[in-house]
Amino acid sequence: MFQTAAGVTVPYPEKLSEQYLRDGNTITANLSFEKLSDFIHAFYAELDEPLFLAVHPDAEADEVWYLDGMTKKQLTMILDGYGELLCQDGLSAFAIGSLTTEEELFVQKYKVLSIYSETVERFEPLLRQFDVEKTPNLVTAWDTFSEAHPGSAERLEVAGQTVPDMIRELCRIGMYKG
Repeated sequence: MFQTAAGVTVPYPEKLSEQYLRDGNTITANLSFEKLSDFIHAFYAELDEPLFLAVHPDAEADEVWYLDGMTKKQLTMILDGYGELLCQDGLSAFAIGSLTTEEELFVQKYKVLSIYSETVERFEPLLRQFDVEKTPNLVTAWDTFSEAHPGSAERLEVAGQTVPDMIRELCRIGMYKG
């Protein structure tokens, strides 16, 4: 059964499947929540350093915070500390990518994934490794919403911290507002 993040409510999760749609240089995908962290780690393992993390504390707003110039080891340390918060929180969105190749994984609101790359087909084996099938008609969380049955997203606290708390802490090591 398809699982969503704790901070996300989708009215009809049974309509969602682990699938992806490729359109030009972008792949849009649904991935069940229990696989999200492992997929993120596997994705950036394939990227060229230096790496960046971009955090949108409110996915509906223009505010973006960046931490860049990282090695894979540094990003792993940050995600070991804050990855669960980023993945569980319903209001935020975040991206991880390579400053060299500009390849990026964007974990959008409702945890819909977008992968961008000039050679995006190179990530299709990774999706298949996580049992995500290609489809010509992807149904995302947004497609399940209606006026009578809207989705919802909420700010979560994980281990006593929220995404804004995380940003304040990461500013100490160079996170900056874009």
